[in-house]
Amino acid sequence: MTVISFDIYQTLAIAVVAMVVGYFAKMHIGFLDRFCIPSPVIGGIVVSAILCVLYETGVAEITFNDSLREVCMVFFFTSVGFQADFRLLKRGGKNLLVFLLLVIGLVFVQNALSAGSAMLFGMDRLLGLCTGSIPMTGGHGTSAAFGPILEERGLENATTICLACATYGLIAGSIIGGPIANRLIEKKNLLATVSGFDPYEDSALVMPKHDGVAGYSIAAFQMAVAAGIGTAISALLSRTGMTFPVYIGA
Repeated sequence: MTVISFDIYQTLAIAVVAMVVGYFAKMHIGFLDRFCIPSPVIGGIVVSAILCVLYETGVAEITFNDSLREVCMVFFFTSVGFQADFRLLKRGGKNLLVFLLLVIGLVFVQNALSAGSAMLFGMDRLLGLCTGSIPMTGGHGTSAAFGPILEERGLENATTICLACATYGLIAGSIIGGPIANRLIEKKNLLATVSGFDPYEDSALVMPKHDGVAGYSIAAFQMAVAAGIGTAISALLSRTGMTFPVYIGA
């Protein structure tokens, strides 16, 4: 089978094309927009399908350069930190606390089900963890952090398995979660029950606005400094003997 490897620049170009394809698909296919399927997920599914066909038919195996993966991941989670808003947390009140406790409980349930299912089928329990909360709750960053540790404990290709499950979880979560959330919002008329809620002006995803090109430069500088400080924090956390994804400090 022919192996085609793309360098860092070609990989970046393909990623941009995939995102643009997802953007235009979302614009012209109504249910994708209605159910809030992210453009990168749409483009990613298209690329995944093409790669799968090429590989399964024996035409070619495609590999990408992942040098920017960790950098982009750190900056992404740095931006998540910039979006933190204590006013929104306070507004959530009791309901937010209940939701948090439920999520924590479900993390343990995920691991119990995944490890238990692996044992039921005579597989390694560590393989079960590769399909549990590591990828499904932690995502790609946590998968990249814990995969090598599972490999050190004897599970071959643990990083690849974790990342594959994280990718599946991301896509499945978008495809399943969007329609369900949309249905619940409409059925329960949830937006109307939140006093003064404006989905366009009062969203947790709205970042402070910067004017002009200079504003974007300032924002980029702030993120770079925060990411740099974050790596130092991550280094300190690693001294506790516990395993943390590289982006936690940022």
